[in-house]
Amino acid sequence: MKRTVCGLDVHKDSVFCCILCADGRKIQHKFGVLTEEPVTLRDLMESEGIEECAMESTGIYRMPIWRVLEKTVKLHLALSLWLLSRLYNKQPV
Repeated sequence: MKRTVCGLDVHKDSVFCCILCADGRKIQHKFGVLTEEPVTLRDLMESEGIEECAMESTGIYRMPIWRVLEKTVKLHLALSLWLLSRLYNKQPV
């Protein structure tokens, strides 16, 4: 069963969104981080039927976005291998 999925890349002043729809469409948008833009992102995700979303963010910038989305979408925080290697002082394999 195919489903519509979403990935977010959160930066200090922008959020990149990619939605892969079950019917094969790909929707890409860049949003700002001020109050009404995360709400617009949430509305887009709701209109496309997104139930789960993976979010990549290396800092605290994810928190305002997380708070807007957490009541309507199941969120997964995805940390990069580079960040994890720095957190644990190990070299990536």
